[in-house]
Amino acid sequence: MPATATFSRRALFAGGAGAFALTLTGPGRAMATTSDLTEDLDYSSPEAFAVAEQAYLDLAAENNEAGGFAWGESYYLNALLLMYRAHGDPQYLDQFEDRLDQVLASTDAARGVSDYSGRSGPCWRAGGNYTAGHGELLLTGGAPGIQVRWAGATSGDATATVTRIDADTFDLELYHPSSSITLTSLSLDPASQSYVVDAVTEAYTPWQRWTAIDHRAEHASGEELAETAVAFESQFYAFAVHTGMMVLPMCRYIRLVGSTPELSGRTAKATRLMRAVRESMRYHRDDVHVDEDGLGDFRAPLGAPVPFDGAIQPLNQSHGLGAAFAEMYALTGNQRYLTKVNGLLKSLRLSLENHDGAYQWPYWPVHSEMFQGYEIEDEVSSYTPSFTPHTQWEDISHAAITLEFIQSVHECGIADMSADRERFAATFTDTVIRSEDSLWYRVDGATDTTPATAVQSARWLMLDDIEPAIREQVLRVFRAEALEPSQGSHTLGIAYLNYTA
Repeated sequence: MPATATFSRRALFAGGAGAFALTLTGPGRAMATTSDLTEDLDYSSPEAFAVAEQAYLDLAAENNEAGGFAWGESYYLNALLLMYRAHGDPQYLDQFEDRLDQVLASTDAARGVSDYSGRSGPCWRAGGNYTAGHGELLLTGGAPGIQVRWAGATSGDATATVTRIDADTFDLELYHPSSSITLTSLSLDPASQSYVVDAVTEAYTPWQRWTAIDHRAEHASGEELAETAVAFESQFYAFAVHTGMMVLPMCRYIRLVGSTPELSGRTAKATRLMRAVRESMRYHRDDVHVDEDGLGDFRAPLGAPVPFDGAIQPLNQSHGLGAAFAEMYALTGNQRYLTKVNGLLKSLRLSLENHDGAYQWPYWPVHSEMFQGYEIEDEVSSYTPSFTPHTQWEDISHAAITLEFIQSVHECGIADMSADRERFAATFTDTVIRSEDSLWYRVDGATDTTPATAVQSARWLMLDDIEPAIREQVLRVFRAEALEPSQGSHTLGIAYLNYTA
């Protein structure tokens, strides 16, 4: 078992991009409002954090079904840890523990809810923009007929309308605000050239993600679909990356308590939390695969109601839980965590390109089906059965999740990532910086960024010990964009500016 690393001033806690809140504020700490924010506010101050904190808390989401826990609360939890490290105020840890109690009381198991398969556990399901929607077309007698699926954003906005032509044929209108298709003279007979499932499959494109499956127990002659309009229902799925984002600050809290003698009074809390973290991570034990070559990747199970089910997931999504694996290896010495971390690291290295001492890497791993493209006959995915090659470079916001993974590997003593961290820092200074107060969107130094993405650059401040110019640029970007904090990632960015001051 490796020695648990103690936290230096620049030891890492970090996060991503999103929005969320529950309630409450830190006891005894005065909370500011966004109306207190002026162009003269010092983004490196506790006062700025208080502004961001209150704006975030005002969002008051209650669960992760819209992604609010993963892309908001996880960052806020990390921000509270950073603020404690920056200022030594135990009230930040008090607030962390209070939030943690509420988050753990909001798992699927605690709420009594389940995912698409009926499975419930110590995780946080999501739907809506993240998952596919189903429209169930019933037979005239009410028995299961044809299930039509939309695997794009806002799947709950999709509808399917059946219009009968005669006893054997019908028209099917598929509508979503981003896609409208009418298929005519369809049949329920699988042997027919106009079989409805085949017709919907033929209409599928990577941009019009309609698919269908036949739910009939038997294919009897004379069956008819009920003439009706059906609204789609978004499905629920517990994403490994969402769980990873949530448990990472928990792992870092446990490691902080264990390595800080003055926090010994919080040991019992950390011990209970360790059990919860183990259970949450165990829920996803079948989602990560290390092949015979030692390459590790996450895959959503084939048939899960998500885009690209069955395929290797984006690098950043693998690294969300990968960083927590590294932390857990440092805490437990369990070899299964080390095997997964080494597999994920080996997979990442296949995709890293060294450009004059700076790294560039794609959103999808170079060995993934999405990067290379695939066809229906490859049988990769159920909900997105074919896709053209997607070779775009990673963006600076999602890249920060990969940096989290690298930093945890380094901090936890799994591998010396010093040279890699220098190259990632060079990515920012040599490629991402566009002008004195602006940035490029992607790590190859291309594509215009938006104000919302530009301020996510603060999450690269884990590299401040290598390159102070990153902090200087982040501050200029914050001031140029006149950031008015409104989401969890903003609390994290301002906490980083406090921590690196």
